[in-house]
Parts: sequence; C-alpha cells; structure tokens
Amino acid sequence: MAVSADTAEGLVRELYLVGRAMRLALLHPEEGELLPGGVAVLGLLEAKGPNRQGDLAAQLCISPSVLSRQVAELVGSGYISRHADPNDGRANVIQVTEAGRDLLHRVRLSRAQELQAVLTDWSEDEAEQARAAVQKLKNALTTHVHHTGASHRPVPGESQEVNV
Repeated sequence: MAVSADTAEGLVRELYLVGRAMRLALLHPEEGELLPGGVAVLGLLEAKGPNRQGDLAAQLCISPSVLSRQVAELVGSGYISRHADPNDGRANVIQVTEAGRDLLHRVRLSRAQELQAVLTDWSEDEAEQARAAVQKLKNALTTHVHHTGASHRPVPGESQEVNV
C-alpha cells in the first residue's frame, strides 16, 4: 500500500528538521570556519580523487560559481590544491591535501562522538534500525532521481555514498 500524503508530508518535515538539528548539534568547530558545504567538497574529493572543478560541481549539484568560492577558500586554507588540467589547460583539477584529510578525520570523529553522546539512551539495535531506514530512504530517492530525471540539476550519482 502506498504511503499517505500526510505521512509523506510529515516525513519531509521531520527530515528537514533532522538535517537542521544535526548541523547544529554535530558541528565541529573547524567546520564553522568554512563556507557551507566545504566539508562535502573535501569528502567527495577524498572519495573520488583529483577532479575537474566543473565535474565536481555537477556531482555536488551546485553551480560552478558556488564551487569556485568554496575552492578558493579551501585552497587558501591549505585543505585542497588546484592545478591546471594537463588535458585541458583551461580547466582546473583539484584534490584534497593531507591537511584536508586531517580535517575530514577530525570532523568525522567529532560528529560520531557527538552523536554517540546524543544517543546514550538508544540501544545499538535502535540506532542500526534508524540507520537502515535512512539508508533505504536515501536509496529510494536516488533511484527515483536516476530513473525519472526528477531533478533539473545534474544527478549526483556516486556522491550519494560519500562520507562527509
């Protein structure tokens, strides 16, 4: 049986609010020094390796101008490096630096520790059930976008699996 409109609307609302609460509750201090999405840029670069800026913008579903600002900031902070694409001198290839990997490690560890503290009254089974339900929803949404072209933006593809 299909999910009711009321349930779907409530789920969208709750997921939106969960996202906001997670950003507030799990924010690592160094993360707040970056433009929004900076950690996602680092995570995708770490997962995929060196990438052209245009390709990375499409994978993150952001405009090239937004990514350009993030790249400039991350380069200035030493978290990524930028080089001319050897195949096309008009394009840049960016990659995460060791300092960027270190920041990702600190952010991920901090987020996990904060969430563990928040979930002190949850059992391991409850947390695993929640993770599985969220993963199932993410997979359904990703499949829907891939099969229907529901998004007017580029489809992120593998970026859905990036650990940020």
